[in-house]
Amino acid sequence: MHFDERTPAFGIRIGKHRKTWLVVKGVNRTKVRLGHYPDLSLADARKMALVALGSPLLAKEAPTFPVALKAFLAQGKWRPKSRIAIESSLRHFSWTKTIDKITHEDVATALDAIEGPSARAHALKDIRSFFNWTVPKYLAHSPCQGMKMGKQPSRTRVLSDAEIKAVWKGCESMGRFGTIVRVLILSGQRRGEIAGIEQDMIGDERVTLPPWLTKNDREHTFPLSTFGTVMLGEIPGANVFNDWQRQKGKLDEASGVTGWVLHDLRRTFATGLAALGVPIHITERLLNHVSGTQSGIISVYQLHEYWSEQVAAMNAWEKRVLSIVR
Repeated sequence: MHFDERTPAFGIRIGKHRKTWLVVKGVNRTKVRLGHYPDLSLADARKMALVALGSPLLAKEAPTFPVALKAFLAQGKWRPKSRIAIESSLRHFSWTKTIDKITHEDVATALDAIEGPSARAHALKDIRSFFNWTVPKYLAHSPCQGMKMGKQPSRTRVLSDAEIKAVWKGCESMGRFGTIVRVLILSGQRRGEIAGIEQDMIGDERVTLPPWLTKNDREHTFPLSTFGTVMLGEIPGANVFNDWQRQKGKLDEASGVTGWVLHDLRRTFATGLAALGVPIHITERLLNHVSGTQSGIISVYQLHEYWSEQVAAMNAWEKRVLSIVR
């Protein structure tokens, strides 16, 4: 590693294929990656290094929003699924000016352009976290100060058979995103869990999600037919998919189905299983819900039970879906 003479503990590591800006922190000399040259200039990398080392910058040195955002993401101790979610959420904010020029009105305008109250609420939470981090490193106060988002009502949207068919058909020409949506329809899982799937998690007609990928930090194994697992195997890639908003908009246009979000597919799945006569405790296991039916000591003694019932439920739902979309 080659250290910068002007900024202590900051330098560049020249690898075989790329050059990486790094800062070395603390007594343990932990290396924090700031970005790669030439995508990140020396001037901007120096600013990011100062922030990572806890040195406030003068107002005239405030970086652009993209540079500050990179520093924010680099310094955070995110769990993989949390980082994916926050990066996706902050894509709604595309300012290029320095962050000291971003106003309360700029944030409000960006939030107003986000479709759906839930997405707006998540975006406000994440952009507020970003600007709180900038104080006092860059700013005297946050432009999000005083902004509040009301409590969102519970969603009740369930897709009809006709809508399932239209969405399934709309997925045909949508590549990786289309495959993810089809697997969500078949499996009822969360979008981040399916998007983050890795090849070694896919077994013989079963899928095992590790705790770091699930919402409740519990390993989750669920059955999926050969048809479903082959489709699921097409999802893993070099990067975790996170182009949700743009691709969802394209799907709405292709399918003609609007007024729904991907999470509604979980509710559609659960409603469909209920219509097929599947007991609620089986549906909850398939959805990886923790409730009174599978909590406490009961969950310990029933951990490996109900597998055949889960397989039967999934097979019945897949048969139902395929009858709808054909």
